[in-house]
Amino acid sequence: MKTILSLNPSKILSQEFFINNLSIILNELELKSTMSKEKEKFVLALEHLKTFRNIENKPLLFSDSKEEKKEEKKELKKQETLFEDINIVESFRIENKKVSVDDFVKYFRNRYNTLKLFLQEQELKNLTSINKIPGQRQNLSVIGMVFDKHTTKNKNIILEVEDLTGRIKVLIRHDKEELLKKAEQIVLDEVIAVSGTSSNEILFANDIIFPEIILPERKKSKEESYAAFIADLHVGSNKFLEQNFLKFIDWINGKTGSEGQKNIAKKVRYLFIVGDLVDGVGIYPGQESELIIKDVYLQYDKVAELLSKIRKDVAIIICPGNHDAVRIVEPQPPFSHEIAKKLYDLPNVIVLTNPSSVNIGVSKQFQGFNVFMYHGASFDEYGNDVEVLRLNQAFKRPELILHFLMRKRHVAPTHASTRYFPCDRDSLILRKVPDIFVTAHLHKSSISYYNNIVAISCSCWQSRTAYQEKFGHEPDLCKVPLFNLKTGKINIIDFN
Repeated sequence: MKTILSLNPSKILSQEFFINNLSIILNELELKSTMSKEKEKFVLALEHLKTFRNIENKPLLFSDSKEEKKEEKKELKKQETLFEDINIVESFRIENKKVSVDDFVKYFRNRYNTLKLFLQEQELKNLTSINKIPGQRQNLSVIGMVFDKHTTKNKNIILEVEDLTGRIKVLIRHDKEELLKKAEQIVLDEVIAVSGTSSNEILFANDIIFPEIILPERKKSKEESYAAFIADLHVGSNKFLEQNFLKFIDWINGKTGSEGQKNIAKKVRYLFIVGDLVDGVGIYPGQESELIIKDVYLQYDKVAELLSKIRKDVAIIICPGNHDAVRIVEPQPPFSHEIAKKLYDLPNVIVLTNPSSVNIGVSKQFQGFNVFMYHGASFDEYGNDVEVLRLNQAFKRPELILHFLMRKRHVAPTHASTRYFPCDRDSLILRKVPDIFVTAHLHKSSISYYNNIVAISCSCWQSRTAYQEKFGHEPDLCKVPLFNLKTGKINIIDFN
């Protein structure tokens, strides 16, 4: 604490002081993993201060300048002329503005109203607004956002849920095992439906319904082509596996592998890169000692140099991650044209927001596959704090986190699970059911299916760092999932 106070001669610990000295304060408080809950809350508050300060001071996001808007129009024109088989379903543009309490109110109301519509598609008997629940005992259903959750001494779970009309307590009895399992996976701020029996000011739950996403059937294209998925390159780090990445580029260009593999490589039409293209600068304490490229502009130049080697008939679809040179607040905007100019100069590159949604393989005869991209910053919260995920080692089995969030139809339902921009429209909802849900961030490779949806967690192209070693994390390296649009099958090619 003395070190912190010495930074401020006036001894008045102002907001400005905390913002300007955030990295030093975090170092003084040590790593989050060793902190008490009180210190964690303090650090989170500081980081939010920094986040919203950055929003007001125009960080690297969509600029409102004429020059940047001109570049955006150029990008849209490029996409329209070169990628007839690709439609951008959702890529978010956020205007630069100050954030007020009213923005948060609108944000959560939009989430509630949107997810309420999805829940109303399911069978809910006697659906009632909370303020219209009668005093006498009655079977009914309500749709609400989870305001609070705790476990009693008797191992019952009590929720407090609210809609736009009021709030009510919901009791889940410990002797209802299946229902209790559902309740254990409930997190704050998600929207659920509860069916049960009302009595005075409490609802005794008989069932809990989530607004989960379900794909009625898997699609198949008439044309055979492939989509490849990679992420977490971390170019600029001394751990970036450049030689392995060059092997991948040689393969996708049809220069290496067996005849069968070369034949598949020639049919790769789409390459998704799901964030963390560069290692960045100033992301964590002591990072500079692990960088071989210490200038973020040069890191993106290196990415562009590598991607320029890929044949030009492969559409490269990119979203940013938490290491990239954009604001951390989600939805993250595309890289600025100034920082990633050489990347934008590549004719086959499409840069979108994180998250974003893309339709590929579109033709007059086929509606295409919907691909939802999300880098995955919220995964740290759920892997650590949701008991069922933690006990099942979800950081080693990322499909558990993906299924967990698809069930909630939201990639970061809890307020503090990720930093977000409160817009009129919640951009982290899975509004359109994807055929493929692709994520990254955990550096673990995983392929699974959930309600007919292909769930992909990408491996990385960065060998084990000192930070990962400290926490016993073993990354999966250089694995590339390939999705066959004609058969719907997915295989992994290993370049490690």
